[in-house]
Amino acid sequence: MSLVKRVVGEMEGQRALADCEIKDFEAFSSLVPPSLQAAVLEAIRAGSVPPSLQPLFRRLRDAGVMVCL
Repeated sequence: MSLVKRVVGEMEGQRALADCEIKDFEAFSSLVPPSLQAAVLEAIRAGSVPPSLQPLFRRLRDAGVMVCL
């Protein structure tokens, strides 16, 4: 992700992600509703998290389901 995209994203309330991955897909599928799973995976691919998903990302990291470097 370029520096410009990162700064613009943070100004819009989005948080830039480091290299993140789902470590436990079984736990992920049981903790995250199916309607949000695609949004979470897309945010990981895009490298930024919209404000609406930030609390969920925090919980997934705290639970050890997702790891970010």
